[in-house]
Amino acid sequence: MMNVLIVGCGWVGTYVATHLLEEGHRIWATCTSIAKAEQLAQCGLMSHVVDFDVADGYPDVSGTVFDLVVVSVPITRRDARDVVERRFDRLCAFLNRLSFRQSIFFGSVGIYPKVSAVITEDTFAADELDDKLFRGESMLRSAFPDINILRLGGLFGLERVIAKHFAGKVCEIGSETANFVHVEDVYGIIRSMLMQGSRRKTYNVVCPEHPLKREVIEVSAVKYGYGLPAAFVDNHRTAKVVSPDRLLADLGYRFIYRSPLHF
Repeated sequence: MMNVLIVGCGWVGTYVATHLLEEGHRIWATCTSIAKAEQLAQCGLMSHVVDFDVADGYPDVSGTVFDLVVVSVPITRRDARDVVERRFDRLCAFLNRLSFRQSIFFGSVGIYPKVSAVITEDTFAADELDDKLFRGESMLRSAFPDINILRLGGLFGLERVIAKHFAGKVCEIGSETANFVHVEDVYGIIRSMLMQGSRRKTYNVVCPEHPLKREVIEVSAVKYGYGLPAAFVDNHRTAKVVSPDRLLADLGYRFIYRSPLHF
C-alpha cells in the first residue's frame, strides 16, 4: 500500500486519485475550495484546502512519508510572471516540509511555440519556450532535482468530449494537428513510472498519432451524438507535432488510445 499526495487535485488528479484508491492505496489531496474538498472526502480521500496564491497556513502532513507526490498546480495565460513566481515559491515551501520518494509535475505542451515541426523535449532552447510555463518547471526542478515533468497534451476522456465544445459554432482550429491525450493513458503512464522508479525525467505525454483537429471533432460528434460545427474556418494551419518518442522508448509504454480518433 502506497501513501500518495496529489497537490492541486483537479479533473486529472481526481481521476488518478480515485483509481489509486480503488487499488487500496492511501490518498491525500489538496484543492482550492471547501466544496471540492468535501467532494474529495466523500470519495475517500484525505482532503485539505490549500491556495498557493494566498499566504495562509498549510495543512500539517509532515508526519507522513509519501511514496508519490503528484503536483498539478496550473499556470494559465492570464497569470502574470510575478504571480506564477509567488505561487510556485509557496508551493516549493510546502513541498519542502514533506518527505517523499518520487514526484511528478503536470506541465503542458503549451510550453512549446506554435511552429510547423516535430517537437521533442529538447527541440527548443530555454529562451524559446513559454516564459511562465518554463519558469514554473524550472523552480520545481531547482528545488527538487529528482522531480519528473510530464508535459501533457490536450486532455480528454470521460465527460470531456471535444465535439461538444464546437457543436453549432465556428471552429477556427480544424486545420491544426491534434496533440491530445486520454486521461486513461495519463494514469497508465504514471503507473509505469512508479513501477520503473523514474527520476529526473521530462516527457511529452501525447498520443503517438496526430490527425487534424477537424477529423477528431467530426469523429467525436458522430460517436457521442453532438452536432457538427457551423463551419470550419482555416485561420490556423500550424502542423505542430509533439512527439512522445522519448516516453515510448524509456518506459516501453503502450498507449490505450494511440490516436485521438479513438477517444
